[in-house]
Parts: sequence; C-alpha cells; structure tokens
Amino acid sequence: MRVHMVVTGFSLSAYFLVAFFDPGFLSYDLRQKYHALADDVIAVTATVLDVPVKPVVIITAQCVANTLSLELDWADDANTYTYDIDRDGLPLVTGISSSGYSDTAVALGTSYEYTVTAQGPMGPGFAVSDPVSMTTLSVCETIVTPTITLTSFDSRSVDSYGGTPRVFDRRPTFAGTTNIQNAIIQVVVGPPSSFLSEFTANSNGYFSWQPPLNFAFGTQVFTVTAIDPDDSSRKVSTSLQFEIKKKDTGTSGSNSSSEKKTAKTVIPSVGELEVKAPVDFSLSVRNSEKKIFQGEALNIFLFIKNIDSRYHNTNIPVRYSIIDSKGNIVITLTMEELFRRGAEIQRQLDLPASIASGKYFVQTEVSFDQMNVSRREGFTVLDVPLLNLGGGAFITYAEIVNNLGWIVLTLLTLLLFWLFMFMREYGMYLQALRHIAERQLMNAGFITKRREGTK
Repeated sequence: MRVHMVVTGFSLSAYFLVAFFDPGFLSYDLRQKYHALADDVIAVTATVLDVPVKPVVIITAQCVANTLSLELDWADDANTYTYDIDRDGLPLVTGISSSGYSDTAVALGTSYEYTVTAQGPMGPGFAVSDPVSMTTLSVCETIVTPTITLTSFDSRSVDSYGGTPRVFDRRPTFAGTTNIQNAIIQVVVGPPSSFLSEFTANSNGYFSWQPPLNFAFGTQVFTVTAIDPDDSSRKVSTSLQFEIKKKDTGTSGSNSSSEKKTAKTVIPSVGELEVKAPVDFSLSVRNSEKKIFQGEALNIFLFIKNIDSRYHNTNIPVRYSIIDSKGNIVITLTMEELFRRGAEIQRQLDLPASIASGKYFVQTEVSFDQMNVSRREGFTVLDVPLLNLGGGAFITYAEIVNNLGWIVLTLLTLLLFWLFMFMREYGMYLQALRHIAERQLMNAGFITKRREGTK
C-alpha cells in the first residue's frame, strides 16, 4: 500500500512538473481526454405519442343466445389510452381500453346514436368520432338477466391493472354500467373506510361515484348493487378489491421498516360486506318535471325515514353538491340540518345564470363518525327562454340559433307576401285615385265627357 502511494505521488509530481515547464503539454493532454469522452456517444430513444386518431365506428345489430345487442367496433390506435362512449348524448361507458363494445341495454326495434371519444395518455389530447346511429332488431327472443360491470377505476380501465388496483389517490372515481335503465345504485365501501351511498344511474345504465372524503390507507372492498326501480327483487352486484397506498417518504433508520409490525387487514367477501347506515333518508327534486331554467333555484326535499337514536334530534352538517353529467362538481356548500325521525327538510339551491344547460345531479352527503351516507337525484337545466308562450311552451335563444335558417326563410316568405299584397293594394289605390280625379274635373267643366268610339 505504501509503495503504491509513493508511485502515485511520484507520477503526479512528474506530470505537474512537465506541465509547469511546458503548458502546451497540459492543454494538449486535456484536449485529447475531452475528445475521447466526446467520442462516447450515448443514444437515447424516446417515443413521442401523437394525438389520438378519430375513431371510425361500425355498428352491427345482433341477437345471439337470446341476447339483443348492438356491437360497436373501431380500429385500434397506439396513441389512445382509453375510450369513452356516449349514447343519445349521455355517457354509456367510460375508461375502456378495448376497441369495441357490446351494448346489451337496448330495446327491440329502437334506434340509438353513439359517439366514441378516444382519450390520449399525454395531456388533454382526444378525438371524437362522428355520430353513428343503428336500430336494433325488431324480433329477438330475449332473456334479460341483470348485469353490472365496473369499467374504470381512477380514470383507468379496471382490466389494465392486471390484479388488485393500487393507487395513491385517496378519492378515486369508480365508473361502470348496468343493463337496468335508471337503476338505483347502492355503493358500500369497507373496511377500513366506511361509506354507504345511493343514487340513480342514467337512462343508459351508466353510473360513476367518487367518495366525498378521503379513503383510509390499506386494502378495502368496493361493492356496487344495481336495483330495478320497478322491481326491487331484480338486482345484481359486483365488487372490486383495491388498495390505497401511502407515498414513500423514506425511513429514519435502517431497521425501522423491518422492526415495525402492522396489523393484518381482513378483507370481507361480498356477502359479508353488509353495513347498516345510521340514517335512512330520501332525496327528491320538487321543481316541475325536475327541470329549471338557468339562474333559477333548485327546490330539494329531504325526508328522514329512520335514524339511529344516538343522532336523533341532532344538528348534522349536510353537504349539497351539484354534479354535471361527466361527474364534475359544479357547486358545493355545507349547511347544518336538524335530523330527527320523520323530519322533512326543504332547501333551495340558487344556480348561477352562467351554468350550462344539460343534465345534472344534486347530491346530499351526511357523515357519521367514520361512515358517509349520500343520496343523488337527477334534474335538467334549460336555457333561459326569450319568449314564454305560457302553458309550458317557450322559445329559447339556443332554439332560435339552431333554427335560424328556417326562421330567416319564414321571415323572407312573409316579407315577399307582404310586398305582393302591398303592391296589389297600391295599384288598386292609384287606379281609384285616377278615376275619382277624372270625375271631379268633368263635373267642374275642365274636361268633356269622353266619346265612345264608333265601329
């Protein structure tokens, strides 16, 4: 070791001694080393994805194994991450990864219109297909069995996780679809979190849900049940086990992770996951036909059917939220309400005049200890009418814009008809005026009576 240090020191001394007497040697040597390093080229290959390609949708009507369906198909696209499908202007399914979909929530001899949106993985890139319509078969011996499918979790296809989904987001969004139109959707999550929610799917059977509060860390089960609003015995359930992970913040000691013991979480099965809510209440929209104009107040009504004795006759914070058809929260506010068995609570939520027209949901959420109970009801926001004809008939600005061509054509037709009638009446007026003027002149003796021509 000592010999090695002596040799190294001698070599460095000789190197700097030569460089001192000949500076050009040092610059030449460094230049050679620099070029040697520069010759070592590291190739880095990166693939930059383009925006998704606009899907071209082909639809086929089928009746296979007593199941009526419309089969949607489009080409694969490497730039597309997930697909969203709308039917008749409302969401049907979101977050699917396959380039096709089988819609079984259809009726005999009925026409449906679809649009497919391709979502890119990088930023806001997306592409929307042209609307495509198809009519189902008019004859099919169908046996309709209730179905429900969870299609996406945390904005990703459930199938893409390849097992138990594990995410850092403590408020992920669940989305799915059922073949029961306007189904009553019941959501139960637990343990260690405890959520109980009830709302209504849209007319396509699509539903989405996001917890109003953060999930607890750990593995838990999400169970969703779709119930036929006309037959409560006709229902179907499915579940998804998922994990909310903690972000790794490092450890203070080398043995801290190995020495720290954690309790094992017991995950119940679907049948075992039964949570009794401390309160049972209903939510309804009291506006006529569940429709309001922009800027009007939304009248909502809560009826407390039953409540645990621990919370009876207690002021409890209630969170009211307005949610659009895509699941985005538009308005939210919290008010304390007196909860007691049989109580009726009426509230008015003022909507801004700037809110866009369309389908919305009002959601009420109540938290008891570690449990959250919520209800959801749909309503429609209409454009402010420019002309109210009475009896529920009105004309809106959007209708005028959409029918501007017909309005202009009608006005031009009326104008031409008016001009024709005006010219006709004006000609008759001039003729009568000349006749009257001629008779007056004859009576005054200024002109003589016209002689009739002889044959």
